[in-house]
Amino acid sequence: MPFGEIGIRSDSEFTAVEAEVAVVIGSDNRPVAFTLCNDVSAWDIERANPLYLPQSKIYAGCCSFGPMLVTAEQIADPYSIVVRCRVIRDGKVVFEGEASTAQLSRRYEDLIAFLRRDNPIPIGTVLTTGTGIMPPPEAALRDGDIVEIESPQLGKLVNRVRKLSGV
Repeated sequence: MPFGEIGIRSDSEFTAVEAEVAVVIGSDNRPVAFTLCNDVSAWDIERANPLYLPQSKIYAGCCSFGPMLVTAEQIADPYSIVVRCRVIRDGKVVFEGEASTAQLSRRYEDLIAFLRRDNPIPIGTVLTTGTGIMPPPEAALRDGDIVEIESPQLGKLVNRVRKLSGV
């Protein structure tokens, strides 16, 4: 949630921000709205073994989205949404990156079709689309960092980072 905390797993040394555009799926299985998303991932756990992907992506504070929903009609071109990301530590920017939905490997409709294959989904499902912003290991999230994800079309999502306790 905007201005809420995002988490670092207690057993991760390389948890990274993944600044993305998220799509809200409508009754006709098309995008009805867009928002920003931080799909936080424990990359070290994911890279240790592909079978650990659920552990690297699903834990307390692993995702935040917002600050608002923008309807598909309000977006002139959904493949030209610019996303900027900053990680701020002790008042200084330690990482900055930018990407655009023009870089997506798959169209929104294809991503939705993959999600729906043999999987009924309710109207209003939020689908994250992936990222082209890849922080280096030295920009791994730390307790107390501030993550800002911003788009001219979708607003600004801000979250504080908290290292989880393992309980």
